[in-house]
Amino acid sequence: MITVTIYKTKEEIKGFMVEGHSDYAEEGFDIVCASVSILSYTALNSLNMVAGISPESIEYRVDDSGLMNLRTLENNYKTDLVYRNFMVGIELLLEDYSEYITLKFEEV
Repeated sequence: MITVTIYKTKEEIKGFMVEGHSDYAEEGFDIVCASVSILSYTALNSLNMVAGISPESIEYRVDDSGLMNLRTLENNYKTDLVYRNFMVGIELLLEDYSEYITLKFEEV
């Protein structure tokens, strides 16, 4: 199962962590893992390219176990849009694939 954790304060989203594999299908054919991956990488790149956050202010780690851990050290109104767009994508996936993905929130 893929677990998505959104890091947030009372005012804003500060990042997210994606971990695990969905096991929806075999590697290379897993549309759930592929969907979560593209949402995650799009969010990561959009923080810099759309929100204008400098690479030095984006902390992230990715590994082969299915982990992406991402936090921004500076935020603006556009980072909030990027993070909320990511959440919308995850929530839409949950509508059809809730047995393969969980979404939770962690106060930071």
